[in-house]
Amino acid sequence: MAVKQNPQDQQEQEITAAEVAAAAAAAATAASASAANSAVGGGPANSTDEGGGGCGAGGVDVANELNDDADSKTESAAGTGKSSCSTERQLHDINGLLSIMQAINPDDQPATLMIYQHVIFNLARMQLSTQPEDLKRFKEEITKVGQFLALPNKKRYLMFYLRIVYQLITQASYEPSCAVAIVFQLFSPNLIIEAVQLLLDLNVQDDSIRKTVGLLCKWISSCNFCQNLNLWIMALLQGLREQEKYLLLDEIALDNIESLFILMIFPALRLKVAPIVFHMLSTINQSPEIFYKILPKIPLVIGCMKGQDGTPNDLRSYIQKLVDLTNALMMRFYDNDELYAPIKAALQLYEPSPNCVALARALFENALPRNARVGLVNLGNTCYMNSVLQALAMTSDFVRQILLIESGSLLLLKVQQQLALMHHSLRYELTPSRVLKATRPPGFTPGLQQDSSEFLGYLLDLLHEHEINSGAAQHMDPELGKETQESESTLTAEIVAAGVIPYNSNDHVHNQRSSAAVMPQATPTSQPSQPKKPSTIDKTFAGKLSTTYKCLNCSWESRNEDSFRELQLSFPDDKDDCGATNYSVQDLIDYYCSPEKLDGDNQYFCPRCKKLCDAERRIGITQAPRNLILTLKQFKYDQKYHFRTKLMHKVFHDESVIVKVCATDSLQETCTVHYDLYAGVVHAGYSMDSGHYFTFAADQSKNWFKFNDSLVTNSKPQEMHSLTSPNTPYILFYQMCGRSTESSPDGPMHPMVPEPLVPPLTLDELPRSLRDYVKQDNREYSEELKLQRFKRNAKRQNVAGNGTMQRNGYEGDDEDDHMPPPAGGCGGNDLGMNFNRFVY
Repeated sequence: MAVKQNPQDQQEQEITAAEVAAAAAAAATAASASAANSAVGGGPANSTDEGGGGCGAGGVDVANELNDDADSKTESAAGTGKSSCSTERQLHDINGLLSIMQAINPDDQPATLMIYQHVIFNLARMQLSTQPEDLKRFKEEITKVGQFLALPNKKRYLMFYLRIVYQLITQASYEPSCAVAIVFQLFSPNLIIEAVQLLLDLNVQDDSIRKTVGLLCKWISSCNFCQNLNLWIMALLQGLREQEKYLLLDEIALDNIESLFILMIFPALRLKVAPIVFHMLSTINQSPEIFYKILPKIPLVIGCMKGQDGTPNDLRSYIQKLVDLTNALMMRFYDNDELYAPIKAALQLYEPSPNCVALARALFENALPRNARVGLVNLGNTCYMNSVLQALAMTSDFVRQILLIESGSLLLLKVQQQLALMHHSLRYELTPSRVLKATRPPGFTPGLQQDSSEFLGYLLDLLHEHEINSGAAQHMDPELGKETQESESTLTAEIVAAGVIPYNSNDHVHNQRSSAAVMPQATPTSQPSQPKKPSTIDKTFAGKLSTTYKCLNCSWESRNEDSFRELQLSFPDDKDDCGATNYSVQDLIDYYCSPEKLDGDNQYFCPRCKKLCDAERRIGITQAPRNLILTLKQFKYDQKYHFRTKLMHKVFHDESVIVKVCATDSLQETCTVHYDLYAGVVHAGYSMDSGHYFTFAADQSKNWFKFNDSLVTNSKPQEMHSLTSPNTPYILFYQMCGRSTESSPDGPMHPMVPEPLVPPLTLDELPRSLRDYVKQDNREYSEELKLQRFKRNAKRQNVAGNGTMQRNGYEGDDEDDHMPPPAGGCGGNDLGMNFNRFVY
């Protein structure tokens, strides 16, 4: 792994690739001399593997080493003519490696590092015997190897060894032998923390860290020559926690806690593994499966520990800690009484300590603030609203513009306050009751599941009308340093350049013989109408399309121009197939814009023929929106049973799609607009009137989150791509990232011109009223936390004083004011739960 240098090491000599290459001959000579003088090696020693890479100050070239076959042969450095079989034995013989290392001059940096690299690679391929006498001899020999590696006594050398081992763990096609763990033993506790911090600062891949920690957890039971692997594991876990990588920590715990927990039975390993197990259990984020993995084994482990050596005090402390953690975790994940019944019966003989309730409270508190972003409380089947609000909140240009609006509209003010808190609140969840009351569409019965797409359309219409009718102005845009409200001519040019248009537009009918629109003639007394100023919704979501109908009987053409804020995409086979079929979003966009034949019961009434005729309909997008909303028509009306059933099509969420923009008159392609996926609303369930909605969304740094009502976790695009039925994508949000410039009629498309990103508003950039509103609520939240801590301390003292603590739980505290909310689901109305809630 690449490791940054400490300032105190900057005066040390740089190790360059040129010096390493120049030292290759010296390394070979040293190995040859070592082989000649060694009485143990039994053959010549080679200083480099075939295809071995060089190393520099900042890294090491191990590509060839990683790809070498385990049975690769090398030529003898001294040219002694020994057989390849003897050479192979030498490569995998620790005594042979020791004989090479004995001849090294530690002051010769390049040659030393070249040979040490060779030694580490051979250790990684070493096959270990399982015989006790062989293991004892191996421990003695590998300890000598460690002593030679430590001889230079320079931190640069240790970091160099660590880079090689880390690359072997994460990049090699084979699992390295635990013999390379001797490198970890060379680090002092302080240097372990520094090395881990330098590694995590490089933003390495989560999978690489997960694999590394997993291998260290595996080695901890077999590497009795390495006594500090537990320190490495704890340093990695704590470093990841500081980086708030809670999802990765849960994955690591799921991988390793079961095997580590069983090792607590063995006295020689308990001191190492117990702190790791307790740390994993006490820092569970939102994955009770971690606890459930060890739940059946808890009585066995406690029983084994209790029967060992008369149960000394240190062992009793481990048992008590495990009993307290078990009870606290059963309180933490309180909705599984049937699963806990056997463990409660088995632990009747073990009394929880007075610290158990405090431990349970700490587990609640540790989990609650870990939302990756601010969540929204489900007010009783209101996930249809929460999912849409979270997707809109991640639409940066929409949020920026709507927060800068000055308006007398109370509805706009409520939405502004909601969005401002969703971005800048210190709370982990908000209760959007005021927004729900203000924006609930007519006919949406409180408490029942509704259609999120219908709510989205109604909300956008409502915001548009309130902004237009209230004569809203905009604040000074702090990013641009000028008024965003400009003259009508400037606004029109800006809209055209951005590819968006006002939502309300006139329909135009075009005749095949003339490209001019057939428009009503204005009377001499009529005044020219003034174009309406586009709203925030227009500028961020509106696009324009042209629909052409061509009669196949007389070739008459008519064209309608309409504006849109979303495209509803049908599936090609949705008329006759309800089975699961694979599609991509790009497939559905292309299908939407492809010609459609109107015949049979769907014939077109031709104005020229004065009758129903077969015709062709074609849709072309003439102006592309900045943010493209796509609704996938996963539901269809069942004529027989008179309800909407759900199609179980598998849709791949393309992270990038393109939209071909056409000329208004000819529908010939003029440019191509490129979009990147940034949010998706998912429907889980088999019916439109039931199930659950949740949202995946990304910020401008491509950090993905899963918004599940009040629970918000870090995520990855792969989690959305791997959805399985009945979890299906419903509404997808794409952001314009670039467009090709217009081409000549017969010329090729020009390269894509990227669209600049619109940065989100910081707290200080908010209009003063909103900024003060957020700051005031954050102050109130801080006071709420102080009050809660005071109440908990008082209760803890009360428990300690009157002994209300009971076996396997607690009594005397039946208040639910400080309990966490139930999991965000559509069935529950959790208005009675008020922990960290803000109702406004």
